[in-house]
Amino acid sequence: MSISVTFNEVVGRTCQWDGRFLRRGTLNVSGLTAGAANTIPHNLGATPQTIKLNAGALGLWGETQPADGTNVYVTVGAGGATSGYITVWY
Repeated sequence: MSISVTFNEVVGRTCQWDGRFLRRGTLNVSGLTAGAANTIPHNLGATPQTIKLNAGALGLWGETQPADGTNVYVTVGAGGATSGYITVWY
């Protein structure tokens, strides 16, 4: 199964602790591979400054490496959730 991503932007901006204003959105993700590192394209046009992983019912998600200008990197543990959402501030 291939990874599927849809993006929902939250209207308005949030202020980060250092005074910068960031946009916020949610990447709804499915089709991840359990027991493996997954590369998830975000198509934001910017590098996420902060992300929050929200795994499905089975959990077991971890950030493999920091997000970059193209992808978010998530490792799903063996038997972990293959869908969920990722909140991004960018």
